[in-house]
Amino acid sequence: MIVVSYGGGTDSTALLIEAHRRGICPDLILFADTGSEMPHTYAYLPVVAEWCARVGFPEVQVVRWTRQDGRFVALHEACEDRKELPSKAYGHAGCTSKWKQQPLDRAVATHPKVMAALEAGELVERWVGYDAREGGRVSSLHHKPPPYLWRAPLFEWDIDREQCREIIAAAGLPQPGKSSCWMCPMMRGHEIDALKADYPDLASRAVAMERAAVATAGGDVRARGLGMAVGTRWEAWLSRPPQQSLFVEEDLENMPCGCHDLRQEWRPPTRAYRARPARLDPYRHLFGRMSDAEIGRRAGVDRSVVSKMRRRMYIAAVGRQV
Repeated sequence: MIVVSYGGGTDSTALLIEAHRRGICPDLILFADTGSEMPHTYAYLPVVAEWCARVGFPEVQVVRWTRQDGRFVALHEACEDRKELPSKAYGHAGCTSKWKQQPLDRAVATHPKVMAALEAGELVERWVGYDAREGGRVSSLHHKPPPYLWRAPLFEWDIDREQCREIIAAAGLPQPGKSSCWMCPMMRGHEIDALKADYPDLASRAVAMERAAVATAGGDVRARGLGMAVGTRWEAWLSRPPQQSLFVEEDLENMPCGCHDLRQEWRPPTRAYRARPARLDPYRHLFGRMSDAEIGRRAGVDRSVVSKMRRRMYIAAVGRQV
């Protein structure tokens, strides 16, 4: 029996598609909803649901953490109520455990099919979408307790993130975008900028959450706030002069979700990275829908810059380039 943890992002989407291509059909697909996922992740769930129905895969089941009274409280709502930040800001992974892993574990342990399989002595595999470059995260699976066999098929099949995007494009599906909570302290600089550009209301809400939390915090948290990855508060990061936002680290684009053990946190390669204009981030949703020339005109960059980024995202050009 195979249970897939679907995160709504690039890797887990490619995992489903590649499993189908290899003739493997999971028995259960679960999505842990924190209530604080990116809007584009929620918008992508119907896309995956339609694809699953078309290929004969089981429906994606949404699971959530609930209080003892059965009431669901979103992660950001809990933070706002307590005037705290997500636990990543304090150096531990309680938010991941409580809002993601616990609901998944409970759903698996109490599912009739899983219970029947274990009672019959069958092997129950739990699949996660760690790709070929996430050896640190894969190694953590070896310490998971029984009765399940934890696997990272993308890693086993030697499929990296670039290939994941190719797999999604080949299936005729749009790219899902980065999956994470919109106020995740592990977000990199260009992701924070993109949040402000694409979802300004959420960026403002995150800054308000940060402002309320740091008022009673101390030490590094008071100085850093939500900026675990950028080393400063989001409020300060988003208030910096525009000229400081011209370039970001290209290797950080579309990185996996930061919801894992901080000791195995992803680090950028030590090689020198290439810079690219961050001003294109707010226009990425137009790739494949509008000509490169028009996107370049709106963003104030040359068409060739737009074309290069679009090709790297494996999105076909639309219309005649003028």
